[in-house]
Amino acid sequence: MLKNSESQYGIIAKGFHWLLFLMLSFSVIAGNFLASMPKGVEKLQAAGMHKSFGLIILTLILTRLAWRLFNTTPKHPDGTTPAKAALANAIHWGLYALMLAQPIAGILMSQAFGYPASLFDIVDFPTLIEKNIELAKLFKAAHGTIWTVLLIAVVGHVGAALYHHFIEKNDVLNRMGFKTKE
Repeated sequence: MLKNSESQYGIIAKGFHWLLFLMLSFSVIAGNFLASMPKGVEKLQAAGMHKSFGLIILTLILTRLAWRLFNTTPKHPDGTTPAKAALANAIHWGLYALMLAQPIAGILMSQAFGYPASLFDIVDFPTLIEKNIELAKLFKAAHGTIWTVLLIAVVGHVGAALYHHFIEKNDVLNRMGFKTKE
């Protein structure tokens, strides 16, 4: 099924979920390697690739959000308290906010340091801010902090899914998997 139902996520939502997980994981690992590289041509090339993937991730997140807003969302499992439902909703929207903030902070950091953000040196992202080293340092700190908070949120998200699967024994974890219901 392409679209979500009241009981299951559709293949499009699942595809966004897992593709973004993989791309964000790769980008965080690559970003940490990038930060440890010595200055030089290789680092500039690696930074260009990192920014390109960041722009792709930003596009995918915006597309995923549009899909989320115009598509039904599976209901919470039977017996979910209003407090748990509110917490789950807040965590999901918090993850979206962090996933949006991360590439935006990276783009602004790059531009404030005086470098364009481009997609594989083919298309430049519009310049939002002029070179400003003090602002660049602020966005660099934000970019570094956001990925750490995002990592903590993802660990919490996974923990909650495992809690639902092993403790609550409901189908929350299976809703985002690719195994079809029998």
